[in-house]
Amino acid sequence: MKSFRKFLEEEVKLPNRKFANIPRVLLGKNNEISRDIFNLIDRTYSPIGGHVDFSKPSDLPSDFTFWVGTNTDNDPEIDAVRFGKQGPGGLKLAGSGTDGTDAAKQVMINKTAKMLRTKGNYVEASGGMAHVMIKYKKVPFVSDIEDIKKMLPGKDVKYIGEHPNGKYPGYDGWYERTLGGKKHMKIILGKPNGVRVKNA
Repeated sequence: MKSFRKFLEEEVKLPNRKFANIPRVLLGKNNEISRDIFNLIDRTYSPIGGHVDFSKPSDLPSDFTFWVGTNTDNDPEIDAVRFGKQGPGGLKLAGSGTDGTDAAKQVMINKTAKMLRTKGNYVEASGGMAHVMIKYKKVPFVSDIEDIKKMLPGKDVKYIGEHPNGKYPGYDGWYERTLGGKKHMKIILGKPNGVRVKNA
């Protein structure tokens, strides 16, 4: 079975620590690429019970149309992956996975921040993702409640504004919505199309 690097070198050049597109047609098949990517996602999401869309390699790619990955060390395996799909504001980042090493995590953080500073890319963030992107990367965000609703059509959203615990001063686009029967506080980070964004 071809390794991730071997395959991509035949299709596209994959410099170390640079992300390359992963052809969607390869995913969900009984191949090494699908297994490796699933393992990265499963490792990353296992502390919260796994990713809701992926319980086995054959579940890939689900309805996600954007997949990129990279290698960060000397072995030929994929070490970090990010995925997403088109939303009302452009490319909505939906999730990621790494092998848990500091190198893979840092490459993923840098890639995500770069994408969120690019017009047409955004993410609905909470928890650790929101913390890192706001505190360390100071990415743009959506503040106005009507603009937030445009990015979440049909969703029941309760606007909060400033973080209720006083965290992240200036980031006043926090809102609450119910997912899986539980309330979650989130913020839209990035530069989605069709709405106003604020910079930190």
